[in-house]
Amino acid sequence: MKNIPFSKITIGKEEERAVRDVFRSGWVVLGPKTLEFEKAFAKYVGAKYAVFVDSGTSALFLAIKAAEYKEYVTIPSLTFVSGAEVVHHAGLEIRFADVDIDTLCVDMDHLHCLPTNLAGVRAKAKGKVIDSCHRIEKNDVRGSSSLWCYSLYATKNISCVHGGMIALNDKSQYEWLLMARDHGMTKGTAQRYKGKDPTYDVLFPGWRMKGNDLMAVIGLEQLKKLPKITQRRNEIVKLYNKKLGQKRKGNHLYWIFVYSRRDFIKEMFRAGIQTSIHFRPIHTFTAYKNTKADLPITNYVEDMLVSLPMYPQMSNADVDRVCEAVLKTKRLV
Repeated sequence: MKNIPFSKITIGKEEERAVRDVFRSGWVVLGPKTLEFEKAFAKYVGAKYAVFVDSGTSALFLAIKAAEYKEYVTIPSLTFVSGAEVVHHAGLEIRFADVDIDTLCVDMDHLHCLPTNLAGVRAKAKGKVIDSCHRIEKNDVRGSSSLWCYSLYATKNISCVHGGMIALNDKSQYEWLLMARDHGMTKGTAQRYKGKDPTYDVLFPGWRMKGNDLMAVIGLEQLKKLPKITQRRNEIVKLYNKKLGQKRKGNHLYWIFVYSRRDFIKEMFRAGIQTSIHFRPIHTFTAYKNTKADLPITNYVEDMLVSLPMYPQMSNADVDRVCEAVLKTKRLV
């Protein structure tokens, strides 16, 4: 019997051909394919602008700088550690908020908040920046005044292998981000090497966080597949809900609560099924243990959370097998 991995990437022959064509073009760095990808991505999520960067972490960091948070940023502790590290490196105080037990998302309306769309669920909270690294849905950004940050890492719903995107509707922030990702330069790579005038200025100390055309063409092909990927992921969530008696929403991760998590994970592994944990709360890590936090729900669910396999190539039979293994452990809460 085959093993069921936790995740599988959806890159195929279309992406291979696109990468080959970029190599043959002689231009692999930030250029025309990056711009094409940014426009296509912005259209999909309903934004006026999009800025392609080298990771979701870079997207969060640059968005925080563009949004000009003052003094502190409030984030959920129940998210990936990059949420805290970008706040720290932006020179701001980290404050943690608790989550709703049904969605595992924060529910607050505060200018200093940076909510996470955990597992693909759209958080009710509002903030100047939205961590949407788990969620890419049509028209989410339409009319929004927030900067939405996306991850295009290998495990995400679509992937450039390594990349991120910032989607937004503010022109001045967009123009600043274009420079900020590329050392603060007034001209991008293609403008400097393909334009008539290669001279440029550096308006402020920036960062080296830009994407490139090689990753962009992978993203373009993945974006074409996203509607079908989303449909299949939604179908898998419904199957899991029906078989396990849950009411989960979101289509990036499928999480459950279990008793004796370590034993549960071992039993699933012996059954040939890989699981994962999303996430160990940030305030429990050594680097952040001195951060003040009153988080009763986060602390309560910390040792019970497990994520089940979730990828569009899963068959209904695969989902049935995972559910049978889960129920056999008799550890589902």
